[in-house]
Amino acid sequence: MLDPMRKYAQSWGIKIVFGLIIIVFVFWGVGNFNGDRATVLATVNDQPILIKDYEKQYQENLRLVKNKNPNVTDKDLQDGGFRWQVFTNMVTTKLLEDQAKTLGIAVTADELRAEIAKIPAFQNESKQFDAKRYENLLKANDVSPGEFEADFRQQLLLEKLAAFVGLPAQVAESEARSIFDFMREQAIIKYIPFAAADFAKGVTISDEQIAKYYEARKDEFATPAQVKIDFVEFTPKAMAKPAEISDTDIEADYKANQKKYERPEQVRVRHILMMLPPDAPQEVVDAAEKRLKAMADDVRKGKDFATLIPKDPTNSDGIIGEDWAWLPKGSLPKEFAPFEEKAFALKKDEVSDPVRTSLGLHLIQGGEKQASGQRALAEVKDEIRADLAEQRAADKLTKSLDVIQEKLSSGEPLEAAVAAEKLAVKTSAFFAKDAPPAELGLSEPAVEAIFALKKGQTADAPLSTQDGFVVVRAAEVKEPGFEPLDAVKDVIKGRLIDEEALKLAKAKAEETAKAMETEDGLKKVLADYKDKIQTSAPFTRQGFIPGLGMSPVLAQTAFEAKGPGWFKTAFGVSGAYVVAGLDKTVPADLSLWDKEKERWLATLTQSKQTELFRAYLQTLQEAARVEIVNDAILGPRPAQGGGGKTVQLQ
Repeated sequence: MLDPMRKYAQSWGIKIVFGLIIIVFVFWGVGNFNGDRATVLATVNDQPILIKDYEKQYQENLRLVKNKNPNVTDKDLQDGGFRWQVFTNMVTTKLLEDQAKTLGIAVTADELRAEIAKIPAFQNESKQFDAKRYENLLKANDVSPGEFEADFRQQLLLEKLAAFVGLPAQVAESEARSIFDFMREQAIIKYIPFAAADFAKGVTISDEQIAKYYEARKDEFATPAQVKIDFVEFTPKAMAKPAEISDTDIEADYKANQKKYERPEQVRVRHILMMLPPDAPQEVVDAAEKRLKAMADDVRKGKDFATLIPKDPTNSDGIIGEDWAWLPKGSLPKEFAPFEEKAFALKKDEVSDPVRTSLGLHLIQGGEKQASGQRALAEVKDEIRADLAEQRAADKLTKSLDVIQEKLSSGEPLEAAVAAEKLAVKTSAFFAKDAPPAELGLSEPAVEAIFALKKGQTADAPLSTQDGFVVVRAAEVKEPGFEPLDAVKDVIKGRLIDEEALKLAKAKAEETAKAMETEDGLKKVLADYKDKIQTSAPFTRQGFIPGLGMSPVLAQTAFEAKGPGWFKTAFGVSGAYVVAGLDKTVPADLSLWDKEKERWLATLTQSKQTELFRAYLQTLQEAARVEIVNDAILGPRPAQGGGGKTVQLQ
């Protein structure tokens, strides 16, 4: 668990700059570009956007979209005007770059280097920029340093411009206070629940209903193409031969790298994490904090902390944990400074109160501590042996790979080709394109190459991984298809029961709400359901109601109510319907204002800066002269409005 925390917030990638800012764009259809029109997609203020640059940007954006939405189809993208959106983003970026140049805003080489060096993914364990790691990560993602640096420079430039445009944004404290009062006001409701589960016993589902559901929603049971591969890893670790490293070699390395084997101060901890998004509603945070405090009290009374750690890391409560692990001082990113500070402050066996980080709330138990110092040779001997073996393997990796590739090219089977290197041919389980074996660290181009193979075919060239290369042969190939009805029959039956039970719950809730419209009916309902009436915890306008989940309509109704009383309708909540009424509203807690004032001011300032930038961008777009030279490349235009010259991309 500590390892993922160390890696948290270290993802990197080339952003689609301002990609979400899609504003009405006016295509004037004029211009005087006199260059080679066959290579030009469009001109922006007489400057060309080349087709090759557009196609490159389109493919990059397509890759990002499909990574996040594997099931999206080319037709979905075409119908949504995806090609036009990419084009609009390119035009917008060009306008902003020109404006930055006009204003004298630039990114120097020193600034670029400094910002890249700050990216955690490119840093070593000492949080220093590691050029080799930088090159390897880019290579694994099929991006050249030049491409990455050009895109990153562009991103920094546009961020600078946005900051410049947003400078005039100011927020008065009174304005922030009024929004604080509005957003921090809370409501409490009374409600009668009608849970679908209570109606499920009376529901019967026929085989005919199940078959009809299956045919109507067969796509939900689609199985993607899958492949099982035979593979040989060519990484320093896989090719290392520790037995060839002598004790003399180990001792020499130890003496030559004394600093490397210094041990930082560390503490042994175990902890429980209740995962929460950074913007979780306060009532959700309060409920999680209350639950963790109760766990802490149990441990203080003698309960074993380990028994509180869930055995199933995928439990519905979003709770995970870790039994005793060493935490070196300074090993966590700064986002987790509160966790580290508390861990080192605890006495042995002491349990903390909940600690908040960007991952959620942590409960920590402290263990023994170890002072900094030199690790003894005996302690690091095996580690040095492994490191030296990997270093030697790395030195001859490329040569060995060339020899084996030559054997494969001459027709030798995979097993025979790697026999001399004594490397194992391993076989994976079946996997889909969007879930390749995590342990191999395959690059995206490598996965694409694997799924292009036929059964028994070996890839023409070694495929890149995060740590080296892999030679792959397709052992088995499964074509895409559908789960058979018998395999999903119980799943479908469960869904149908849930659907019918929810309909029954809704009907009963609506019948009850109708009965409550008269004074006598209200009295009877309250008498009949007096043991089932529940009172919610306070909630805000964000729509999350403790005990009921997200219910924005019910929350809005509660805050719009003129006073306490039952509402004349039923409301759908998670797995149920409820009849509800306002109990009372609770004004914003004034004691929180002083604590949160700066955050509210900063949030509103940022919002105003965004508004200023949007207005600035719209002005640039409306004044731009854009001529589309080869519109066939962009495909069908999205729906047009007005006089036919304005295209709105959604």
